[in-house]
Parts: sequence; C-alpha cells; structure tokens
Amino acid sequence: MEYVHVCLLYGSQLALVMVDNNCCYIKLVEIAVTKFSLDPTKVAVTMTYTLNVDLPLIRISSDSNVRIYVTLKTVERDPSKYPINIEVTSTKIGHESLRGVSVAEYNN
Repeated sequence: MEYVHVCLLYGSQLALVMVDNNCCYIKLVEIAVTKFSLDPTKVAVTMTYTLNVDLPLIRISSDSNVRIYVTLKTVERDPSKYPINIEVTSTKIGHESLRGVSVAEYNN
C-alpha cells in the first residue's frame, strides 16, 4: 500500500496525515473528523482545495474526487501543496452527516 502526505486545515488548526492511495470519501472525512475532534453527529464536513489562486475552489465530495486528489498528491509530494480546507456546518443532532446524507443512508 502506498500513502501520500496530506495537509488538513481547519480554521487555525493544521494536521499532517498520511492517506492511503485507495482512500475513499468516507474514510477521508473520518480522518478529518478524528484529527480535529469533531462530532460527526453534530456537524457536516465540507472539504475543498485550490490548484491555483486564479481558479475556484475544488470540492471533494465523492470517491472519484478523492481519487483525483490522491493522484495529484502522488505527482506533487510536497505536503504543503494543495492543503485540504475543512469547513463544518451544524446539522441535526443524531445524524452523522456526510454531504448532507447520513452514514446509514450512504452505506445502503
């Protein structure tokens, strides 16, 4: 298994993590939630990154988006390049939210 180093940014917090080349969307969200001690029953996570300051943010919201990002990071191995920005929004208590879909719904 190969890994890439990924820089996660949440507000003023920074975390450097190793992500498996075969990582899926839910696993990447779980990594971010764990690293920043977020409560997945109370927040929905949005992940974005920037290729260039002249381009709009790119949202990571699916397994294919994660594969594209990991491919980019295998080419550009500098951990500080293309950090993933983590944003959270409040959600209903009792629902683990990933892209507005509960984990139970996503897995079915």
